[in-house]
Amino acid sequence: MTLRQTGDQEQDRGHLALPGEPVSPDSQSAASQARLDPPGLPSGSPAAQAVVEQGRDRSGTGQMTLALRYAVRSDVGLLREGNEDSAYAGPHLLAVADGVGGNAAGEVASAATITTITPLDAEDPGPDLAGALADAVAAANLRLQELIISDPAVEGMGTTLTALLWREGHAALCHIGDSRAYLLRDGRFVQITHDHTLVQSLVDEGAITEDDAAGHPHRSLLLRALDGRTIAEPDLARLETYPGDRYLLCSDGLSGVVSEQTLHQVLASVRDLDEVTRRLAGLAIDGGGPDNITCIVADVIDARSSRVAPTWQPVFAGAAAASGAQADLSRRPGGVPGGQPGCEEDSAHHGR
Repeated sequence: MTLRQTGDQEQDRGHLALPGEPVSPDSQSAASQARLDPPGLPSGSPAAQAVVEQGRDRSGTGQMTLALRYAVRSDVGLLREGNEDSAYAGPHLLAVADGVGGNAAGEVASAATITTITPLDAEDPGPDLAGALADAVAAANLRLQELIISDPAVEGMGTTLTALLWREGHAALCHIGDSRAYLLRDGRFVQITHDHTLVQSLVDEGAITEDDAAGHPHRSLLLRALDGRTIAEPDLARLETYPGDRYLLCSDGLSGVVSEQTLHQVLASVRDLDEVTRRLAGLAIDGGGPDNITCIVADVIDARSSRVAPTWQPVFAGAAAASGAQADLSRRPGGVPGGQPGCEEDSAHHGR
């Protein structure tokens, strides 16, 4: 995965303060907030928009206690030497980050981003979930800047981020880069994020087809990411959630190898969440495993009537787990609901 250099981009995205310049988190937050779309999908397809915004009756949800049940898996794949993906899943926050930069410390960028936003899981964000996510993303971008200033050798690193912040049946989606989020609702499976890649922009313009994009030599060239050098511009959207919804968040090590049809089939036919993540990672490895593979699968359940309990144990995966993020989080005031954070270790190189 390659991050397009600032000078090559079509529009000026602004810059973060350099050493000696005043740092203004408000300017980053404002830039992020400016991309907040109406409830539903930012730049999504009409079909996906219809699924997210379909007029389901919420009159009964007020009598329910909605909660999440989730599973996480991260695998180095077959060709990479290390894992630059990071992930976190907790009772109120799901997040996947795919590090960019290779030798320029992509794993540092993804792990730092995940650890910066995870306090959202324990905090009360108030009614503005999208605003809370935007502020956390701005803080993560500033953290990357601090790391670059302290060690210039990591300049050039960056990361994608796809995150879902969830409270009492309402959610906000934050997305930058080419990791993805999908929603399975009432049998319909849709991608609810829009890739920030050169190839996707060409598809949007009608210059190439989706089939052309799959084999395009620059399919991994990112137009937007968190890089600590430019102002973060994530897509933000407010979502309503319902019992029975199933979400998939993943890095492109999964979505770039396994077809959407196959993802749909697995999510719709396999009930056990751990088995879903195991099977998805296995399919990506069977497809060649050219990149790190990370996925979170989460079900929205009614805790009062469900036969299975919600998941309360926070889990880190990938580079964030290897960095000791779970120990750092447990030392913070208030910690994370549900006790000590867990750690989903990378599965064996060829394991599922």
